[in-house]
Amino acid sequence: MKRDDNHPLSAQYAALFGLLKETEPIVETYDVAWRGPYFIPRARQWHRSRFLLYGGRLFGSIEAGWTTYPSTWNTSSGEVVIERPSSFSMAWEPQALWTSALPQLTRRLKAAIENPDVFNRRVRRLIPFEARTGRVVRKWTWPKRTRTPLSKMELSRLESACARGERANSWNSLTSGKYLEIVGRAYDAVYPDMRNLAAREKYSLKADNRHGGLLDLPDQDARAFRDWYMSRTWSGTHPWEIVFGHPHGVLLSPVPAPDAGWRFHLSVDSAGMFLHAAKMAIALGDASAPFMFYGKDRVVSALRGADLVEVGPFFNQLSLADLRNVRPEAFDRVEWDPVVEIHPVSAVQQGRVSHVLRTGTPFSL
Repeated sequence: MKRDDNHPLSAQYAALFGLLKETEPIVETYDVAWRGPYFIPRARQWHRSRFLLYGGRLFGSIEAGWTTYPSTWNTSSGEVVIERPSSFSMAWEPQALWTSALPQLTRRLKAAIENPDVFNRRVRRLIPFEARTGRVVRKWTWPKRTRTPLSKMELSRLESACARGERANSWNSLTSGKYLEIVGRAYDAVYPDMRNLAAREKYSLKADNRHGGLLDLPDQDARAFRDWYMSRTWSGTHPWEIVFGHPHGVLLSPVPAPDAGWRFHLSVDSAGMFLHAAKMAIALGDASAPFMFYGKDRVVSALRGADLVEVGPFFNQLSLADLRNVRPEAFDRVEWDPVVEIHPVSAVQQGRVSHVLRTGTPFSL
């Protein structure tokens, strides 16, 4: 294939890849990927880089805060594509970032290959904690004297409700009206201002609007509901997302039971709605609904402040600055991840890299 090295970054990418092949890929992954050096545009701003080799292309990414800047270099043609960043709140123009980063990453890789021990020691000594990642118990991210969202009494009620839900007999039949009625009971536990509204109106106000035909069914026709459910024409829509959230909120999904009846699966994705889901579970138990609360232990752990929160500068992580602002003493409670090190490639991993370059795909060790 004729090379296309006209892109100003093509030669720089080729130089970086030549050095990258001399370093050890990430051992525990199926794909051949490397954690590259940090890109450091200015003091105390350390942005991690990562590269993956697949299908004759080297896929690179640099994480700057909550934004990931991807690019691709074709190992055969030399073509470079600067991809769209993962976020619109960009601190950098993508082309400018890669133009600045590639020469620096290449220099750092060269230094790491020449003397890995000295290089890794220097990185461990100089990297600011603001650029590192770790975990801390959630209660240490709360302001002092903050009460847990789920009290011991509420926890006891939740456990009892879930136990009753799992023991409850399946419903012999289900209609759209009956589904909306039990959903309405769940809403009442969280949104007391909606208690005087009809169940259908509550659903229209809080659920994902992509109901997939649920609201078009006859209210009291069990056969119509079962036929519609079994047809799966609603697949790809969100009729069971009773509280809309991102990426998903609270879901109450009906499922056919082994005894030919109906049961429900309650689940929640967005952490901001964990307490909503817990209160809804209590309401479902009080209504003797046959249900199971998926992920209950994870929800309880978070609401009691016992789970771990990721600390770091990247997407969905709690920044060290915010942690220090809320609980300065929590810094000493953070369990920090090891600092990324760069080492010479082993013979085994060198074989994996060669295999991907020949075939385009990795192989398992």
